[in-house]
Amino acid sequence: MSRGIRRKSLASRRGFLKGSAAVGLTLATGLAAPPILAQTKAPLRLGVLNTFSGASEFTGDWNWVGMNVYLDRIKWTMAGRKVELIKEDDQFNPQVGLQKMRKFVESDNVDMIVGIQGSNIAMATLNYVKQSKAFVLISGAGTDAITWERVPYLFRSSISSWQLCHPFATWIYDKLGKEMAVISEDYAGGHDVAAEIMAPYIAKGGKIVKEIYVPLDTTDYSAYLTVLRSLDPAVVYDFSTGGTHCIRFVQQYAQSGIKAPLTGFAGLTDATTVEAQGKAALGVITSTIYSDALETPENQSFVAEYRAKQKEYPNLFSDYGFVSMQVVDETLKAIDGDTSNKDKLADAMAKVSFKAPRGPFRFDPVTHNPIQNVYICKEEEKGGRIVTAAIETLRDVQAPGTKQA
Repeated sequence: MSRGIRRKSLASRRGFLKGSAAVGLTLATGLAAPPILAQTKAPLRLGVLNTFSGASEFTGDWNWVGMNVYLDRIKWTMAGRKVELIKEDDQFNPQVGLQKMRKFVESDNVDMIVGIQGSNIAMATLNYVKQSKAFVLISGAGTDAITWERVPYLFRSSISSWQLCHPFATWIYDKLGKEMAVISEDYAGGHDVAAEIMAPYIAKGGKIVKEIYVPLDTTDYSAYLTVLRSLDPAVVYDFSTGGTHCIRFVQQYAQSGIKAPLTGFAGLTDATTVEAQGKAALGVITSTIYSDALETPENQSFVAEYRAKQKEYPNLFSDYGFVSMQVVDETLKAIDGDTSNKDKLADAMAKVSFKAPRGPFRFDPVTHNPIQNVYICKEEEKGGRIVTAAIETLRDVQAPGTKQA
């Protein structure tokens, strides 16, 4: 993809995000809002905490757009309550994230907090969430520690690292090779994913020839790729947070001369990154819960609505945002919009079940982590574009409620 086209795509995204942010701000300040039915109940105030600046900003942006697509579909009304979004940027900084979490609870008096992409942010806010008894729905961070905590008012509608790593590690061992090198970003989420992919691979009899952790601000991977090329492993596994991180790594990997197939965590290659990655993405294999190429009525509707607004295809992070709003909507329908009793709210959310763009969705009632399909995908060229094609479906994958040895 040419630089001009890429700039145009990003400009289009920014234009929509700016408009969406204006809508959220308008709603939060009680001014003119999108057309909705006559209201008889107090507005539903949702605090949206995510990363909207820095190298990982696009993950939060895509999440935000997905939320807006769902809210537009339901005319910004859930169970007779107008929806107000109050948006805050955690800057991918744990201390900033904690400050914004406190603001939502102590100043904004929100009914619920949705978002958090970074696992470092999720862990930094965890104790406060417990102490304040804030009601939080995580629509991003995949650290498995969240699954094990079992906080009464804490749910996650995205993924756990275990779901995308353990089944995939077995698949990699069986299908690709017995010696693997792992390269991951140097923060809580990156170490979590690396541990979760290595443990089952080793348990199967595989050998990890090298672990490499790179700083979050890395733009030139040549030194790390030189090490990998010298090791000549059977397969390489990568975890990058998304957006420019993934684009650069995949492009540089393709140019490195490394012969091993490249595998990775969801988002390493997807509908938005491949536009810039181009043919360098072909053949990359990932495990994920969402692809715009899934051929279901729910996904086809989502893709059409998303493209009508964004002029590009949705990705994993877009699905994260969309599904988080669908979870809240289905929960409120079950309790007639009453969020005053957190125990009843949690009980209703734990029982939510529906068909999402990603496939069948429901919660584990004990861990509050989703039970859902995991797709092994390969980047292939179809119909004039590179798509994340599912080559195998692992159904109803459920993360364990305790840490595995």
